[in-house]
Amino acid sequence: MRYLKIFAQDRTGAGQADTVLLQFYQSTPGIQDSLISHAVAYDFPTDGEIDYSRGDVTNDGRETRLDKVLLDRFAAAYLKLNWFNPGTASTRHMKIFSEDFYKDGTPDTVRLHVQEGAGVINPPTLVAWNAAYDFDNDGMLEWNIHFDINHDGVIDDVDQRLVQQLAELYLLFNWHEPEAFEVKVVDIPAS
Repeated sequence: MRYLKIFAQDRTGAGQADTVLLQFYQSTPGIQDSLISHAVAYDFPTDGEIDYSRGDVTNDGRETRLDKVLLDRFAAAYLKLNWFNPGTASTRHMKIFSEDFYKDGTPDTVRLHVQEGAGVINPPTLVAWNAAYDFDNDGMLEWNIHFDINHDGVIDDVDQRLVQQLAELYLLFNWHEPEAFEVKVVDIPAS
């Protein structure tokens, strides 16, 4: 399974997040998860605008203008969640992954798990979850379950839009994997 782990940090001590770190992981049963790549975005005056970003978020092996646009949009949305760490701490984070219920190689669900805790000794605790669904398998996420993802004490349309935006951008990162299809080799008799 592939997943994305996101950390927001208040490195300047301003009381709000100014840095967003993205870590792309590959999980294999029985083996420790592998960090495959990472990206970072900075908003040092904490005005909600990304000032600098770097990373190959489309996972195609090269950093392009598209990577910058997607990373900046994702990081700006993530900064609105108010789920961040002081300094360079990394206990509060979100884990995003997709699932393929139809087993056709395309994601049908994107799950956003808000977590706290880090490490093997102190495994992350699920604080809240949100999800976006593609019920008709047309490649569009048309429905989502959302809670107070921006931690403002109200469940509203703002939460819905943030869940939708983060899920859609995650899919554009192309960090999902198609289900393995079993291929049967059939002998065709010669005629």
